[in-house]
Amino acid sequence: MKIEIEVDEKYTDVGVRITAPELTPEIERIVSLMRMMDMQIAVKRDVETILLDVDKILYIEAVDRTSFVYTKDDTYESALKLYEFEQQLPEHDFIRVSKQSIVNLRKVRSLKAEVDRKIRVTLQNGEQIIVSRMYADELRKRLGIK
Repeated sequence: MKIEIEVDEKYTDVGVRITAPELTPEIERIVSLMRMMDMQIAVKRDVETILLDVDKILYIEAVDRTSFVYTKDDTYESALKLYEFEQQLPEHDFIRVSKQSIVNLRKVRSLKAEVDRKIRVTLQNGEQIIVSRMYADELRKRLGIK
C-alpha cells in the first residue's frame, strides 16, 4: 500500500482518495474507520454497503469473527473488530460490556442487578444484554450509579 499526503494552501477542505484495482475488505475497513471520524460507519446488509449514523446504533456484537451492528430496525455486518469500534466510537456514548459486546449508553432504558455482580441492560427496543462482572463496575461508574 502506498500513502501520499499533499499539503497545499490552495485546498479549502480535506479529501481522501483511494485508488485500487478492486474494492477489498481492507479498503472497506479503512473507509469505515475514516467515516467514524464523521460519526458514520460503513456497514453491510446483504450485498449493499450503507453509511450508518453512529447515533442509531443500539449495540455491537462479535460472533465468530464477524461484527454485527444492531439498530432499532435492522442488523448489519462490519469488517471492523470490536477493539476498532472501541477506539473510534465516542467514548462517552459507547462502552464495552462483555468480551463480545459494546453498548450505546444513550440507548439504555433500564438496568437490573443479576447474580454474581452481573447487570442486565434493557435497551430502548426491549432487547436485553448481560454485562459481565468484569465490565459492570465501569458501567455503574459511567452512569453515575453506586
